[in-house]
Amino acid sequence: MKEEQETISGRIIELYEHFEDFFWGIGYFGWQTSAVYGLYISYLHSWIDMVVFATVFLFSGWINHLVLKGFINDPRPKDSAAFLANEHIKIHQNGMPSGHAQLTAFSLMYSYLMSGQRLYESAALFFLTILQRFVYKNHTAAQLFAGTLVGIAFAYGTVYMLSAIKQKIAINEAALKK
Repeated sequence: MKEEQETISGRIIELYEHFEDFFWGIGYFGWQTSAVYGLYISYLHSWIDMVVFATVFLFSGWINHLVLKGFINDPRPKDSAAFLANEHIKIHQNGMPSGHAQLTAFSLMYSYLMSGQRLYESAALFFLTILQRFVYKNHTAAQLFAGTLVGIAFAYGTVYMLSAIKQKIAINEAALKK
């Protein structure tokens, strides 16, 4: 019985080692994957929501990298590991807030708010991205948390403004019909 358990445990570890790079790759490319997923979910709602998603996704990433990271000036951990060989050639040595966390959190929250459905795939992608960035020491927990908050704030702000604009348009259309 004990020998059988050790064989099963050994196979599970072997399976994990075989797919380890695959899972970390999902996390590393999480922000790109979440962009595609967010575009798809918002397209199912309406093409305007898809355009808004894409615009704010790109704009918020730009704000993060060009404004927030330079303003906050919190460096990345010094002993980070590279997932890809060229990953140590970084655009920013600053890691606060995490762009990966911000963009995947934005995509998850925007998609949830627009669809009203639980999005398990997007949530799993978010958590794999956070885990990969933390395990590879590309960010501290505080940097990941801050990036998540920035992404959620952008999502809520975007959905709030979009619904206010849609409501104003509906009021104007109703007034024109009278």
